[in-house]
Amino acid sequence: MTGTDQTAAGQGQRRASLGQRLAAATPIILANGWAVAHQIERAQAAALSGNHDHLSVGRFLVDLQVLTREQAAELDEILQQQTFFPDYLLLRKLGSGGMGTVYLAEHGSTGQRVALKTINARLAVDHSFIGRFRREVEALRRVHHPNIAAIYDSGVCGACDGHCWLAMEYIDGPNLMHLLRDYHVLPEVYSLRIIRQIAEGLAHVWNTAHLVHRDIKPENILIIRSRSDPGNLFPDDDQAKLIDFGLVKGDNADERLTQTGMTIGTPLYMSPEQVRGENLDCRSDIYGLSATLYHLLTGATPFTGSSPGAIMSAHLTEPVPDPGARVPALTEATRRLIMTGMAKGVDERFRSFEAMIAAIDDALEQAGAKNAGGMRLLRKPLVLSNKVPRKSGGTERFVRAAGTERIARPNNANEAAAAAPTERIVRSDTQRVARAAAPEQRSPEPPAPAPTSVPTEPLRTATVPATPVSAPDQRPSPAPSASGELQHPSQAAAPSAPAQPVTERRERSKVFDEDPHQPLSIGLIPWLVLAAAVLALCAYLLLFAW
Repeated sequence: MTGTDQTAAGQGQRRASLGQRLAAATPIILANGWAVAHQIERAQAAALSGNHDHLSVGRFLVDLQVLTREQAAELDEILQQQTFFPDYLLLRKLGSGGMGTVYLAEHGSTGQRVALKTINARLAVDHSFIGRFRREVEALRRVHHPNIAAIYDSGVCGACDGHCWLAMEYIDGPNLMHLLRDYHVLPEVYSLRIIRQIAEGLAHVWNTAHLVHRDIKPENILIIRSRSDPGNLFPDDDQAKLIDFGLVKGDNADERLTQTGMTIGTPLYMSPEQVRGENLDCRSDIYGLSATLYHLLTGATPFTGSSPGAIMSAHLTEPVPDPGARVPALTEATRRLIMTGMAKGVDERFRSFEAMIAAIDDALEQAGAKNAGGMRLLRKPLVLSNKVPRKSGGTERFVRAAGTERIARPNNANEAAAAAPTERIVRSDTQRVARAAAPEQRSPEPPAPAPTSVPTEPLRTATVPATPVSAPDQRPSPAPSASGELQHPSQAAAPSAPAQPVTERRERSKVFDEDPHQPLSIGLIPWLVLAAAVLALCAYLLLFAW
């Protein structure tokens, strides 16, 4: 073979090598949606037509404008990791964190898709951590529960400096943090159902293997969305799965196998005893699960701070905030559930997951009974409320229109005089309550028709006295007027007494677009305009008669 033939053969081998690498990268590119089939075919033809063996696959595809630089860097990383896992085909990167990186992979022989997690190199050098990891992964492989992600396989990669890895169940669904980003807060009943499922799974793990998860948080709870009711954003049959048992710890584990030189966990949901580095049991996970429920219902974590140290210090020293202060609509049972689960002392919390599940059932029963009375749709999701003291004196009128409640109060002397006769309240179709400040004083002359306070939607209202009141010269109520207003018969029979100011305290909530305490009275100007119109009409009639 001549030198020219040898050179050509070498170039052909190098071209074939690039083609093979490109063929191996094709499933990864298609799984991530970075390119389509015809672009890959064009790249393969270009790889065979020139000398590109010195380029990586990612750099080669960037030069062809098939991938971006960021996509090429991720592709090269996956191809590099692929050499360490011959039994699995890595498809795409699902995420990474303090413990390691998770890839979507496919088993070479069975074709089953799994979530393959590799442990970071900084933890792999700790032999005590490796020993604990192996023992607890083997224990978790014997745990089977519908709300715990199953572990299929695990091992140590000799080709990658002894790094640990495990293959777990792949859940194709969002985690709770994704739902929080989309909806800000989750409904009370839905959140309680999800937390109950996770509590059942953790109870099974604790009772069978005596393992503590230590990293309960919304990101580690994945949801398998129901397809039975596509129109329902929060269906009852959504299934929750708890993942990432990489931080598990046995209740009686040797401290030499649990100390890694750092505090592992998420400070936002970490129990006080975990911050202090004490021995943990199931009550530490109860604290983290309760803190997660707090976040789902209020849209905020229980404690915040400028640094992880500040947050952990708050878990140790600051009182647990009442979730009802942020969301007053929460039931009392749900508030007690969170406050008990997040008690500072371990002995003050639920002693077992079974006790916590019983409390969740009570909260579900109370929340279901509350919602059975009818759901009121709001224009915004539940948000924080600011308490504002109500001004005393005067009267109120509550008008329900377009699914909202508006409160009208007289703001000045003229509006007080116009609003004093009656106070109208329309509560619901089954319950009507009203308060009357004073009976209506009638003039011997027929009064001019007064404009309604809600001209866009006339309502049939009923006036009912809230407390026994009276006025001089009391007369029986007339028949229903043409406007549809009725006077309660007890108003005519009530004795005379001065009107009592109402001094209830109400809260101002941002759940409305407008201030619910903003007065809706029409003021003096419309009355002047109406009087001018009546005078003009009278003048016109007099001139026409002459």
